[in-house]
Amino acid sequence: MLRVGEDRTNSSWASIARHANAVEDLAEDLRRVIDSRSLPRLDASRTPVVEEWFIEKFVVPTLVGFITYPGDNGERHGQRGSMSFTGPLHLFSLRQGVARSSHRWYSVGHPSPIAEDSLRRWSMEGEF
Repeated sequence: MLRVGEDRTNSSWASIARHANAVEDLAEDLRRVIDSRSLPRLDASRTPVVEEWFIEKFVVPTLVGFITYPGDNGERHGQRGSMSFTGPLHLFSLRQGVARSSHRWYSVGHPSPIAEDSLRRWSMEGEF
């Protein structure tokens, strides 16, 4: 949450600008999905992969799993660190294996054993 105009704990102008840019990027991505009626082809060299993922409720839906970012130096290749989570999810496609958080696109790798249940919790019947 950004904070402005308070005696203390205000967000920096730079953090507000970063948030505004992230929201603009999200809006542009969602408009492209609507306009093209398709999801983008993701560049594997720039798109993180979330392995053993599931969707968890942290007030908003987020993608939880082992996230690997392109350009990792390979020291941990084949090793699992701790699980992490994305920013709030705005768009998710199991079929095409992509998700869009507030901040970026993700490729969705192998699901965790609880992924199906987590999807069911966040699915809305009759939604178009």
